[in-house]
Amino acid sequence: MPTFVNEFFGPDRWAVFVFITARLIGLGLTAPLWSMPTYPRSIRAAAIAVLALLLLPSVPETTMPEKVLDIPLPLVMEFIVGMSIGLTAAVIIQGVAYAGDVLSLQTGLSLGAALSGGDIPGAGLGQMKSVAALLIYVALGGHLIMLQGLAESLQVLPPGGPVNIETGGATAAAAFSVVFTSAARVAAPAMVALLLTNIALAILARAVPQLNVIMVSFPMTIGIGLLMIGVSLPIIASAVNGWILDLPVHITTVIDGYAAEAGVP
Repeated sequence: MPTFVNEFFGPDRWAVFVFITARLIGLGLTAPLWSMPTYPRSIRAAAIAVLALLLLPSVPETTMPEKVLDIPLPLVMEFIVGMSIGLTAAVIIQGVAYAGDVLSLQTGLSLGAALSGGDIPGAGLGQMKSVAALLIYVALGGHLIMLQGLAESLQVLPPGGPVNIETGGATAAAAFSVVFTSAARVAAPAMVALLLTNIALAILARAVPQLNVIMVSFPMTIGIGLLMIGVSLPIIASAVNGWILDLPVHITTVIDGYAAEAGVP
């Protein structure tokens, strides 16, 4: 039988294939683009199976559990490692989306659905910003960086091998702080402008009590908010570009966290 057939169909490789698949499923549930619900499940399952087969020959030999009851725990560990790798990019896209939601609230656009009295969706600034960030992510090959990071993790953390869940989990959990820092940096220009606008309106209300500040504040905050969002788009694009280019470093940090003191050099 040819060597490549043994690599794919050898009985000793099927367990490794299952572990690789579990790690890919974890990545596919969290990584941007790969986790989009618009993809049919059959296509996503087929893509995961094909990727697992392609990665199988490059995975080093590992000692697999001898008992069937010992397999579920390593499978869960593989799933967690894959999810952690995907989260390094997911927190960036989600942070940008949160920034849009905050700006919707500050500008008053989020009140549209409440004031209309009908089934009108919200402003959608969060969705708009997340789509823009996702386009930058795809343009820079972020989805491929995820796959490359997972392939490298198979060398550092062989499937079914020991995993330091405590250190790795703490490293992955620290990535959640990126959601808030990225949201603050993306929304900062418009938030500062809206804060100054509100201060100016408060001073105006004290100086001219006859002026109906509430009626004036709605168009002013919406107009200035939209203007600042448009002006800050290049700044946001540059920030997202830098975060995505740093993805390989963050992925390596997460992988090293799971490999620390786990018997992996």
